[in-house]
Amino acid sequence: MSDTNSEIRVKFEIGEIKFEAEGSADLVERERSIFTNTLLPSAVEAIVRTRGIEKAPQYIEAINEPAMLLTSETDAMPEIDVPSNPLTIDFARTSLSSYIKDLGVLSDQDFTLIAVYYDEKKNGVQSFTSESVKQYYVDARRGKYSNYSDLLQRLAQKGYIMDDPNSEKKIPKSYILTDVGIRYVEAYQPKENGIEKPKTAKPRKPRSKQASIYSALCADGLNLKNYPEIKSQSTFKRQMILTLYIVTVEGKGDSFSVADIQYLLTDMLGLPATKSKINGIFTRNKSWFKSEPDPNNTKAYKYKLLQGAKDFAQTIIDGTAN
Repeated sequence: MSDTNSEIRVKFEIGEIKFEAEGSADLVERERSIFTNTLLPSAVEAIVRTRGIEKAPQYIEAINEPAMLLTSETDAMPEIDVPSNPLTIDFARTSLSSYIKDLGVLSDQDFTLIAVYYDEKKNGVQSFTSESVKQYYVDARRGKYSNYSDLLQRLAQKGYIMDDPNSEKKIPKSYILTDVGIRYVEAYQPKENGIEKPKTAKPRKPRSKQASIYSALCADGLNLKNYPEIKSQSTFKRQMILTLYIVTVEGKGDSFSVADIQYLLTDMLGLPATKSKINGIFTRNKSWFKSEPDPNNTKAYKYKLLQGAKDFAQTIIDGTAN
């Protein structure tokens, strides 16, 4: 018969749960019995509930070396933080639609990540495709998305999913959640008011049309009756050169930007004049103009008529132009 008053020390571990007791054999056996029958099942259930792991076996194998649990001074289980994340649930007892029920209104990207995570945890399915996501939408009774492949590409660009390294290269492409994607889902909290506020694009500043220095000039101030009719000229080149020549000769100005020419031809005379047409005249007749930076617009130039342009205008007036 063993001596029940002899001092012994017992220590053992079951996963993350530890037991240690020291004292008489009767005391150690009593604490071991309390631990095995009362504290151990509660501790295992707490871990299963909060961490989603498989339940540890609730028995203690015979061990050679004594090990440790709770002494009379520490007979309470240590506190276990229970996360508020609604995703920590029993996957075996829920559907996808009920799984997301308490998460508010989900964006399409958030829904896809959470659905993939759910499928992996419940069914052990890690690899997924655009067809899988399409089925998730059906299972959750969610409206169809316009382009599932594009949705997955955007998630891949953000680093939440990646190409499945174990899948063959086939269509549709297979993906798996990245570590970043898993952490994102496990830390997910419903957005305020159930939905994220969409990002508002900054309003573009309206482009102000460059005012022409000739905006106060009207056709009546050019003595047009002394010149051939500008509108009747057969080509845009003749209309433009004759107009600039008349403005110069009449002393109303001798330097013209593209905006100035558009005003003179379009606003004052009612003739069509695009920037490309005007620049085309300058490009094809470079020797007729002198260009200099526009003091009112650092990205533009002003042009003055040189003798070649003036001679051409004079042939129009004389009726000898080809």
